[in-house]
Amino acid sequence: MQNPSIPICESDAIARAYEMLSVEMGHVAAATAIYEQIIDHYGSERARWFLKANGRAFPILAAMADEDGANRIRKRIHDITIRLSALILNKTDIVCIGAEAAWLDMAAPMHLDKVFHVVPHSGDADLDRFLSNYGDNVRIHDSVNLSHLYGTTSVIVTFAFGVTEHTFYTYPVTCRICGQDIRQAFSELIALDMIDCPLRFYPNDLVEIATDEMTHVLTRSRESIRRTVGWKSAAF
Repeated sequence: MQNPSIPICESDAIARAYEMLSVEMGHVAAATAIYEQIIDHYGSERARWFLKANGRAFPILAAMADEDGANRIRKRIHDITIRLSALILNKTDIVCIGAEAAWLDMAAPMHLDKVFHVVPHSGDADLDRFLSNYGDNVRIHDSVNLSHLYGTTSVIVTFAFGVTEHTFYTYPVTCRICGQDIRQAFSELIALDMIDCPLRFYPNDLVEIATDEMTHVLTRSRESIRRTVGWKSAAF
C-alpha cells in the first residue's frame, strides 16, 4: 500500500499549531485538539501514517494515536480527577505546576471550594487568555514566591507522562519548584498520569524525574494510589 502521507507544508503547519497550543494549554489539550483536527481533515488512516512517521516530533500525539484517540484520554483524565478528589478533600489550595488545561477544565468546576494556583510551564503563554476560560477559583502564580501557600491545607499537583515504576516525564518547571525545601513545606506532592501509557519517543521539551520525588503518582490503570515509601513532609 502506498503511504497516504500528509504534505510536508501541511506537516509544518501542524507542528507550528501544536507548539503554539502546547505552550498555552499544555500537552494533552494541544494533542487532543490537533489529533481531532487531523482525523477530521485527513481521516484516521492518513492520520495514523502521519503520526507513525513523525512520532519523534510529537511524542504525546503519537501516544494518543496508540491509545485509540482523544476520547479515551479524556476518560482517563476524568477518572484520575475523581480519584484525586479523595486526596484533596481537606485542602483549600491546589498549586498546579503547569498550565494543563485538559485537567483543569475538569478539576476547577468540580472543586469550587478550592483555589487552583497555576504556575505556567512556559513564559510565552497568553495568561490573560488562559484565565478567561475559568472562574474566580483559578489564578496564575509565579514560581518564585510560594511561601504563603506552605502548610497542611495546600497540595502540589504536577503532570506526568510516560509513567514507569521508577520515572516519569514532566514539565521542567516541576524540577525547579519541587526541591527539597519545597517538598518539606507541602503535605502532598501528587503527579497525575495524564495519558496512562508509555511514550515510544523521547519528549524533548519535558524532563525525566524519579517517581519517589512525589508522595503519590496517581494513575488510572493501577488499582491503588502509589504511595512513595520513605517520603517525609515537614508541612506545618
